[in-house]
Amino acid sequence: MSEKTVKVIEGNLLPKGDYVSSGFSTIQPDLYFPNIILGNKYDSFWLYLRRDITHNWYVDKRRQKVGFVSRDEAHILYNTALKFRGKKALEIGCWMGWSACHLALGGVELDVIDPMLSEQLFNESVTESLKLAGVKESVNLIPGCSPQKVEEIANKFQRKWSLIFIDGNHEAPAPLNDAIICEQFAEADALILFHDLASPDVGQGLDYFRDKGWNTMVYQTMQIMGVAWRGNVEPVIHQPDPNINWALPPHLQGYFVSGSVETATEDKFAELLRAVRPYTLLSEAKLFSLYSQAKQLYCYLFWLPKMLLQAIARIKPIKGN
Repeated sequence: MSEKTVKVIEGNLLPKGDYVSSGFSTIQPDLYFPNIILGNKYDSFWLYLRRDITHNWYVDKRRQKVGFVSRDEAHILYNTALKFRGKKALEIGCWMGWSACHLALGGVELDVIDPMLSEQLFNESVTESLKLAGVKESVNLIPGCSPQKVEEIANKFQRKWSLIFIDGNHEAPAPLNDAIICEQFAEADALILFHDLASPDVGQGLDYFRDKGWNTMVYQTMQIMGVAWRGNVEPVIHQPDPNINWALPPHLQGYFVSGSVETATEDKFAELLRAVRPYTLLSEAKLFSLYSQAKQLYCYLFWLPKMLLQAIARIKPIKGN
């Protein structure tokens, strides 16, 4: 990969208002997107845009009501793709190619499915940006809608994907349908990323993988990302911006958040993990998965007796005749 393709930068040289997790490799492909500007979050009418998060919200100046993934989120994509270099990847929804560029710069062979690619302006803009970045040869742009086009491409080319990024139609049941079709054509060792989990409709997609037995985790970013994985792969570990007072919406309360450890008095599992980690060969991601499962079991065992006692207390005694 040429020096022109990737401009490596230090975290302290990021534009003001941007954040990238510590420990991440960083890139800044802004030069390849001549129409990228800082957007006004109040130009968007989407209910689930987290306007209170102070990170920069970038848009294309020709379409200013729709934002790109944030700098933080783009680097989750890039650093995840680095783990899958040379493998097949799928992206559902690429909005102006910003996310696709970060994935491709990570070295994956990328199929991109997006109905907007049928528009000439959109297609030409995405193609030109990918060419400028030096990654167009590794990206296959496919106009069309998921899940139909995903199934068509998978069957036509006998394709399965190791890395999948879902950022398509956010209205139910589309995210769930995307999840179902992607699981069908995911490799045995696979990782799936979601964007815009701030929406409960998108959350249904991650719920699906959790309920199917995949490992799952949430990234606290501007719009909240999620990850599901199985087999011999691991997600990147992301540290949320420490300058922001993060909160999770109700539909994500049961998920573990990457980079955070709860310190509630009744929760002793975090302390246990810190104690055992130096003596185990398990990765941080696998420990997180074990932690999440143990915590769920703890909550079940802790609250079940209380719930039974409360239920018994509400039963009215039957008066004798």
